[in-house]
Amino acid sequence: MLLVKAIKAGVFVLEKTAGMQIGKAWDDPALGAILRKVRSGRLEPGLELIRQAREDHQLRALRVDKLADAAKSHTEALARLAGGDPDGLLWLGAARIQEAWAIRGGSYAKYVGEERFTRFLQVLGTAEEPLRRAADLLPADPVPWNVLQWHAIGMGSGRTELDRLWKELIARNPGLYAGHHSRTQALCEKWYGSHAELLAFAAETVAAAEPGDPVVSVLPMAHIEIVIAQQRDREGLFDEKLVMAHFSDPAVAEPLIEASDKWLSRLQPHPLALEARHLFGAAFYYGGHLSRAQGLLAGAGRRMPDNQPWTVASLTPARRYAKARRELGL
Repeated sequence: MLLVKAIKAGVFVLEKTAGMQIGKAWDDPALGAILRKVRSGRLEPGLELIRQAREDHQLRALRVDKLADAAKSHTEALARLAGGDPDGLLWLGAARIQEAWAIRGGSYAKYVGEERFTRFLQVLGTAEEPLRRAADLLPADPVPWNVLQWHAIGMGSGRTELDRLWKELIARNPGLYAGHHSRTQALCEKWYGSHAELLAFAAETVAAAEPGDPVVSVLPMAHIEIVIAQQRDREGLFDEKLVMAHFSDPAVAEPLIEASDKWLSRLQPHPLALEARHLFGAAFYYGGHLSRAQGLLAGAGRRMPDNQPWTVASLTPARRYAKARRELGL
């Protein structure tokens, strides 16, 4: 199988997926059964899935994210379906954000043409109103506030607004996995934070987390973002030696080990535990802690995220992950 993948200069490469299921690092059988229908324009089953997860915020955030991506080419039909329904409005706002980012692409801003960037902002601007309405209609729901973080990042709303959204989110669910990963992006140096602030946030999250909570995976994600920033300073060239040097540093590795042990000490079912396995597993693999990487990635199988962590050192992350599994004897 081939995957078309955007790279930093705004061109594309074809990647052999090496038998990996890209973008499938999550557990929700009901969602997996519905995504193909939604991509084809059959939206009602997706709306019902989101509605069913009102009381499970972790699952709701996952479903909104994946269903938004699946529906990003059907936003007009989704708007008609949503009406004044809070679940439909949440889905609509999230899908419009996904539609906008698909227009923009994953390249650095300097490679995004003016026309494309204008269209990106136009579409992104239509996402806020349904998300605000969804938040008003279901005041206890943290998921609209998580999605609004991505709206604010794209619109360039600034740090004050992002801090306000974060306070609204954690007032409703202080442990939302997806919310913490979104906040990690907001605190990256490339957006509205710094390396020091990003690491402080990750350390605070680890300290506050209950044993068994995969939210501690914000720590390896923070380090991955720092390495990406270092590579960006080198004109975006991938340097695996740089990645290995970063993760083998005892000052980096020791807190990662502590965080991983805290999570694994009391493993509990979580829809995004597979993603956390990849984040920690890649960090330990690149840092030379191979037995730890082996134990984590054995449980990840051939399902992998569609973004980090394997893009940290390769334009072909599926092949890089396949190579890591071979080297770990998996």
